[in-house]
Amino acid sequence: MRIPRPAVVAVAAVALGAFVTETVYASRIEADLSTRIAPATPGSGPPSVTIGGGPGSRWIAPDTLASAAIRIEGVERPGLGPVAVEATATDVLVPDDPAAPPIAGESTVSVQITGDSLGPALGMRDVLVGAADDPSLAGGTEHRARVTGTLEGSDIRVSAFVDLVVDTRGARLVPVAPATGPAGFPAGDGELTLRRSALTLEPDVLPLGAAVEELTVTGGTITAAGAAARGGAPLDGLARPGH
Repeated sequence: MRIPRPAVVAVAAVALGAFVTETVYASRIEADLSTRIAPATPGSGPPSVTIGGGPGSRWIAPDTLASAAIRIEGVERPGLGPVAVEATATDVLVPDDPAAPPIAGESTVSVQITGDSLGPALGMRDVLVGAADDPSLAGGTEHRARVTGTLEGSDIRVSAFVDLVVDTRGARLVPVAPATGPAGFPAGDGELTLRRSALTLEPDVLPLGAAVEELTVTGGTITAAGAAARGGAPLDGLARPGH
């Protein structure tokens, strides 16, 4: 049976209206979560929040969202300059109290470490992070980076390849060789280069009590990531420097 054109238009209008309503509804939830996670210190950007699931599947229990993805720029973490913090949280409890933070049943968190983030820890300025020493792999995810910077208080520029290592001694940048070649410093002090580009990240570099489980580099950003402890982590802790 052919559906009359007016009926088709009416069905399409209802579907479009439902989609718009759902989009507005989701946006309001995301804005509310962003406000609750809002940084407690100046300098951080507003949290960007995206909730998962679709109509009828966002809420898996009363006041509990299936998932949420969060990103906050400009967060201070121990031993580093400002970083971007990201989290993927599941079983997110949203308390009735509008001033109370959402609480994640489980979450994975990461910090995105750029050259500016590394500068204070390495005692360098104008720090650049390269993807790897193999140009054919640049742009992919790797466990070796190239770090270049100017030593504070001098005009000495150093560059080294560092392995990104996570072991019993912590998450570390382990220098393996001074960078040489057209963009390197073949006449530089190799020992100084290796010494100044070594770094062990603070044990609490990740928020929510997470320990670093993986250290990788993509493009010009080093990512430290790990899983937060179970048991309900308040997500406003993502923006707090010492949480």
